[in-house]
Amino acid sequence: MSINKRGFALLLGMGTSFLLILAGVVLVLVYAIISDQTTIHLSFYFTCIFFLSVFCGGYAAGIKGGIRNWVPAGLIGPITGGMVLLLFYSTAFFIPGLTELLTMILVPAFVSSTGALLAANRGRRQERLNRNKLTG
Repeated sequence: MSINKRGFALLLGMGTSFLLILAGVVLVLVYAIISDQTTIHLSFYFTCIFFLSVFCGGYAAGIKGGIRNWVPAGLIGPITGGMVLLLFYSTAFFIPGLTELLTMILVPAFVSSTGALLAANRGRRQERLNRNKLTG
């Protein structure tokens, strides 16, 4: 597999991750406009959107890049988490602690590489099934 194909797979995974986060933020804005509540608690929602987007980004990278791409796809999580931390720091002026750094950097790396590994294994299984159908 060429470097260009793996690079494209990682960019596709990163784009998928950012697109899902953007869609989640748009849904929150629509909910905030439609809702007549004065206080909205969305921390669990944002956590689910964040980890789902990182997993799907890794999954997209694993489908496009194959089995060799699951380790580099782990970079999707820390990059996305770092961007979210940078956004929080620039808007809320807080200094992240150790738990925030672990939650936004290390755990997403594990989640995105897991998504890429699952996609690559799924692709290998599909190739094996197709090969068995042709020979059998």
